[in-house]
Amino acid sequence: MNEIAQDVYVKNKNSSDKDDIFEVIRILRPGCTFSASLGGGIVHFEKFWDPNNLAPPTSEEIFKEMDYQKEYKEYYQYAYDRCTEYPDGFEQFDMLWHAINNGENLKDSEWFQSIKEVKEKYPKPNTNPPIRNK
Repeated sequence: MNEIAQDVYVKNKNSSDKDDIFEVIRILRPGCTFSASLGGGIVHFEKFWDPNNLAPPTSEEIFKEMDYQKEYKEYYQYAYDRCTEYPDGFEQFDMLWHAINNGENLKDSEWFQSIKEVKEKYPKPNTNPPIRNK
C-alpha cells in the first residue's frame, strides 16, 4: 500500500509554522501505512493499515498531538538556539586548556564568558516542559 501524504495542516494561516499532519499520524501509529486527505478540518482515511491492528487516529487525537508537538518545539527552541551559537567543541576545549594552562579562574575565562553570554541570550523557560495529555 502506497502512502499519499501531501496535505499540510496550517493552524494559523498567518504563520509560517506548518505542522505536517501526516508525520503526526506516524507518531500516533508507528509503522502504519495509509492514504488520507484533509478537508474541513477532518482527516479522511481512504486506506489505513496498522501493524498493531489499531484503528486510525481520530481528527481530535491528531490535532491534540499537533498542539503538543508545537508546544514542545516552542519550549525547547532555546536549546536549539544555544547549540547554534555555542563555540564548537574543539574551540571550547582549546579555550579551557588555555585558561587552565594560564592559571585563570574558570569563571573569568573566555570559555565561561562565551557560554554565559549564549545562555543569557537564550534563557531556559521558567515553566515546566509540556506534558502529553492522553
